[in-house]
Amino acid sequence: MRVWIPVSVEQFNEFKVVGILTANHGYAVTEGWAQTWDESDPEVLEAEILQVAGIDSRLVVVAECQGDVNNAETGQISIPNPIAKAQIQAIFAATEAQPQEFLWFGPTEPEEALVWHSS
Repeated sequence: MRVWIPVSVEQFNEFKVVGILTANHGYAVTEGWAQTWDESDPEVLEAEILQVAGIDSRLVVVAECQGDVNNAETGQISIPNPIAKAQIQAIFAATEAQPQEFLWFGPTEPEEALVWHSS
């Protein structure tokens, strides 16, 4: 399942060093969550779930990983296993000045994402 994972700077720095992301929870476009929106376009729903994950952090990692649905209506997922670097599909970062304006970074651009996040 594709999961949007809010991460702290500390988690992100550890991920950069060891290549493994350890996180407890994230958000996914679950059927229950998607039904609360008057929208069926997957790209729009993914943009909205990014905003939900972004409430917890200005750094959000998107990964294809296993997860257990905690609450289908809120899209909250628990993540039982560490996430390998190869599972990371994207990184989104927002600045303090514009916390809702996320910029996309590829999985090979963690340094650039951190620089943007810190600006």
